[in-house]
Amino acid sequence: LAYVKLHSLLQTASAPKKDEACYLLGKLETPLRRSLDAKSETFSWLVPIVRTLMDQCYETLQLQLFLPSLPPTNGSPTFYEDFQLFCTTPEWRGFIEKHVQPTMAQFEMDTFAKSHDHMSNFWNACYDTMMSSSQRREQEKAASRKMFQELVLEPVAKRSKAENVRHANVLKQANNHHSTVLKQWRGLCRLLTSPRSAWADRNPPEVRWKLSSAETYSRMRLKLVPNLNFDQHLEASALRDNLADHLHSPAESLPLAMAKEAKVSELEDDQLAEEDLPVLDNQAEPKEQNQREKLVVSEDCELITTVAVVPGRLEVTTQHVYFYDGSSEKEETEGGIGYDFKRPLSHLREVHLRRYNLRRSALELFFIDQANYFLNFKKKVVRNKVYSCILGLRPPSQIYFGSRSPQELLKASGLTQ
Repeated sequence: LAYVKLHSLLQTASAPKKDEACYLLGKLETPLRRSLDAKSETFSWLVPIVRTLMDQCYETLQLQLFLPSLPPTNGSPTFYEDFQLFCTTPEWRGFIEKHVQPTMAQFEMDTFAKSHDHMSNFWNACYDTMMSSSQRREQEKAASRKMFQELVLEPVAKRSKAENVRHANVLKQANNHHSTVLKQWRGLCRLLTSPRSAWADRNPPEVRWKLSSAETYSRMRLKLVPNLNFDQHLEASALRDNLADHLHSPAESLPLAMAKEAKVSELEDDQLAEEDLPVLDNQAEPKEQNQREKLVVSEDCELITTVAVVPGRLEVTTQHVYFYDGSSEKEETEGGIGYDFKRPLSHLREVHLRRYNLRRSALELFFIDQANYFLNFKKKVVRNKVYSCILGLRPPSQIYFGSRSPQELLKASGLTQ
């Protein structure tokens, strides 16, 4: 049935082109040769199709040039037997291999490329349509996310950050107030229960002494002060001697109020008594009190301690030196929560250039109460700028020759002249 349909199409349709004729002839040649070798009746079905095709494309395929021995295709009664013999000749085989098959292969490649281009264009159009719609949806989602972030997330984050800062400041103020009140109360108790007071204890406890934290200019500690938080470390001794089960906790035998006071006192480090602290707050010059405090320099830096490196910001004004702790999680220190400090500029005694991690980027500040702060800056230029600004303010308590380098001191002494 397929051979009949193909034969009728060739007879009714217009003459095919050269590449189409070679394609049909090349596709028909394989079953034609197989049926001829097998001597089957398929050969008789294919011969009319090949005869019609060569008759229509006789000039297109230039058969008179390439196949001069071809039997006549129009009206020959013995074409079937003649063509059967002609198919076995080298002339037919050479025509098929040299002219038909190359043209057929080129036609297949061109057809495949055209179909591939059509399919590619179709799928590209589909992909572009799908991507444009998806991009539109993504843009709408991005716009909605951006709007949600601007209207909801950012205000909430700012409000949360401000609330955390406010809460930390409140905790710090409450802790400072509690420490100050507790310190005043203990000093008052010591004043009223001293040996020469009205409520002197007739059986005073044994006085324990410790080395004072006050230092001289040579960093020497030459004074003994009462140790108000003396501890015999009985629990540690009991644990060392495996006697922890026979030792009662000191807090269990004391009243509740005294136990709470002792627990709070354990959180504080050894401090000087109030009468030993130098009164320096009232020693400011009168002209400084009348002046308005102005910001001189403000730079980011790091406060270097023995246990941590605290990022923050240093601000130097005409009257004070400030450091603001910029760490996200502030630790509890002696002065409260965080490493913030505020020191009067009039109490500054010495400023020295220092190295940190072998880099010339640090300053060390010394005050008249022997407190010192080691500050590291990101760049040497920033360090020098802060150093110059502090020296330019000329603090009244500063020892200027102590802030000069050995080269400057040698040059100023005149020994090299």
